[in-house]
Amino acid sequence: MKLAWFLAGRLLRRRGTALLRTSALAALLAVALGAASLVLVLALMSGYTGALRAGVLAAGGHLIALYPPGLSHAEALAAEGRIAAVPGVVRVGEVVYLPGMMFPRTSGEAELVSVRANSRSPSFVRLPATQAAGPLEVAVGSGVARRLGASRGDALALQVVAAGTPRAIATRVGQVFSTGFAELDERFVVADLSELRRRVPSLAGGGLEVWLADPEQAGALRDRVEQACGRGALVSTWQESNRNLFAALRWQKISLGLVLSLVLGVGAFEVASALVVLVTEKRREFGVILALGGQPRLLRRTLLLAGGTLGATGVLVGMLLGVALVLLLGLLGVPHFPPGIASIYMVETIPLRLLPGDLAAVLALSLVEVLLAALVPAYRASRREPVEVLRWV
Repeated sequence: MKLAWFLAGRLLRRRGTALLRTSALAALLAVALGAASLVLVLALMSGYTGALRAGVLAAGGHLIALYPPGLSHAEALAAEGRIAAVPGVVRVGEVVYLPGMMFPRTSGEAELVSVRANSRSPSFVRLPATQAAGPLEVAVGSGVARRLGASRGDALALQVVAAGTPRAIATRVGQVFSTGFAELDERFVVADLSELRRRVPSLAGGGLEVWLADPEQAGALRDRVEQACGRGALVSTWQESNRNLFAALRWQKISLGLVLSLVLGVGAFEVASALVVLVTEKRREFGVILALGGQPRLLRRTLLLAGGTLGATGVLVGMLLGVALVLLLGLLGVPHFPPGIASIYMVETIPLRLLPGDLAAVLALSLVEVLLAALVPAYRASRREPVEVLRWV
């Protein structure tokens, strides 16, 4: 094996013809570009999945408990206490979702919004206290504020439907929030549940949001939380509510990786082409080695090591290039979508995210493709007949 490494190193270090140098450079660049594109796309998909996950977790609790109609406020408070005693639970709060319309201060079109009233404000909301005789303080998504031309301190009218009856409420914009999750920023208005109930006494009960110390434990704690809820509550986890979304993202990442691995395969076969040129130009040297008693497997190993080294160099260069592009695009905040496009992708910005597992997969897949491509010319060259080999000398 040491002799094969020595011969492969000599072959790669010696200056060949222009054709050999061009073939080797083309192979190195093709493999590098394929590896770089694979790193970039996997970082994009990992970042997109992470951004959507962060947005989903910010939008609501890790567990949602829905009760049958008729739950009293006292029963909801008792259930909150029981759930808060479950190990792993860090916060519990009642939440009510309502459809609504928000009207601008001056003449203009109203906006359809989703009103979220919480007994515990979500992490992205910091509302000032509502005065007893004053308007209801609300937090408005940046997209809603943009379309209404509203800013902090503006007075707006909110209309909600409670118990089948439209109710108009005077509100004041206490905060304009921007989470980067378009689903929240473009549609939601957040208010304090107790203050909203004081203005709309007929407001029905909603559900309970439960936040955990570790969101990934939602499935494991679901049964215990459901037992603590009592009275026929239906408890769902954030993974269950978004199962189809994240399953689609996983398959999209896998399919893009497979498609780009074909591009990498083209670069790997450039390595095979370079080895064919190498065998053609160095056949006299190979003939001498075989004529002096060298085994065909020595020639096969030498060519495999030469092709593998050339391909591995291209893979490492490509991965470094891909990592550099990911860091550069991250510093530039690219890709960033305008509001219309953000509403489709559900996020305003996709933070590119490098995962060790993705880098390991790129490295392993690239090396396997390069070695498989180099195996063909190496195997064919080692199967030459002895008489033909003697003609090479």
